[in-house]
Amino acid sequence: MSPSRIAPDASTTGRPSPYRFFADYRTLMCVPGFWRMATIGMTSKLGASMTGLSLLLLVSSSSSYGTAGLAVSCSTLGQGLTAPLRGRLIDRHPARPVLLSCLAAQLAATIAVITAVRRGADATLICTLSAAVGASAPPVAVMMRSVWHSVTTRTTLNTAMALDASMMGAALIVGPVLAGWLSLSLSPILPFAAITTMTVTTVVLVTGRSSNVHAPPARTGHWLGPLASPLLRRLLASDALFVTGVTAVDVVLPIYARQEQATELTGLYLGSLAVGSFVGSFALGTTTQRLRRRLTLPVLLGLFALGCAALAGAARLSPMAVLMVCPVAGLVIGSVFALLRTTGGDLAPAGQVTETMSWLSTLDMAGGAAGAAVFAHLADAKGSPTALVLVPVLVATAAVAGRRLQTRQGR
Repeated sequence: MSPSRIAPDASTTGRPSPYRFFADYRTLMCVPGFWRMATIGMTSKLGASMTGLSLLLLVSSSSSYGTAGLAVSCSTLGQGLTAPLRGRLIDRHPARPVLLSCLAAQLAATIAVITAVRRGADATLICTLSAAVGASAPPVAVMMRSVWHSVTTRTTLNTAMALDASMMGAALIVGPVLAGWLSLSLSPILPFAAITTMTVTTVVLVTGRSSNVHAPPARTGHWLGPLASPLLRRLLASDALFVTGVTAVDVVLPIYARQEQATELTGLYLGSLAVGSFVGSFALGTTTQRLRRRLTLPVLLGLFALGCAALAGAARLSPMAVLMVCPVAGLVIGSVFALLRTTGGDLAPAGQVTETMSWLSTLDMAGGAAGAAVFAHLADAKGSPTALVLVPVLVATAAVAGRRLQTRQGR
């Protein structure tokens, strides 16, 4: 029986056919190796999303929360500073030895930090080893974004990036919950066993003999790599400003809930934003062929700025009003992340896609750190509603930086 007999036409039913609604995802699933690549991408994201909280709970089990927080910061700093280098190694050398070397180094660093914590080592050693854990992380998740660029066409790329953003959103929800349960209910060491298992699995899948998910190494390019491109520098600036705005919202909303004596809403605020982001990015993946030309980066950033402005207005009314706006404000967050990665891959010099994606990840971390520090201070000093008013301005600036950055028109 033909698909047309299975799925009724929209013109006869008066509503879109589910078959047609998911046509973009069905097309993506026809890409050779789709399920293998999707499994690698989701597993690598889930493991990464567990690391921060797992490290915090491990170190705090024998040291102060201050030391634990500093260890997490050092791990993030180590990962952010070395991400472009690891991405360049993937682009310019065979993936197998690079990933296996990173895996061996991270396993050694993980064992060392667990041993140091269990033996009551001083904060300096724990933080140094934590930085090594982050600095040696195999760049599988970033690498998979460059793989999507190499195996997809104009029709399927945006759907692949939307799926990647949806998986990241799902991982950020599930990962911390799993890490917290394993640490607090069983043992602070068990989350690292789970993370290590996931990391080994993804590396084995990528480097296996039958794997076709990694491209051959590229020729050596300019010593600045992607930073030599003015367009990419603008994209990185737009990405950093956007992530600063997202982090600002994540930080200010819990402070707002505390200031309004509504701390019970804190989890609902952040959860609603995450769910809105997941739903929005997944929905974008079903409509990429129809909306590709309309949903440019400045347009999506403008929509996010409007959502942040609505949050600022709701904060002047009541905590419940903020809760109602949160899912709407979060709708385009995942879509912006997806489009930033799509545009970054399109603008990347030949053979430097992984390094470009790594720079985007580094700017994500830098923007997140800046947003947390600056807006937490503003919310405490000037009040949360005032801090929220500044977020749309920041996002609008990101939209200006991201104007006229075109994605590929065809392949």
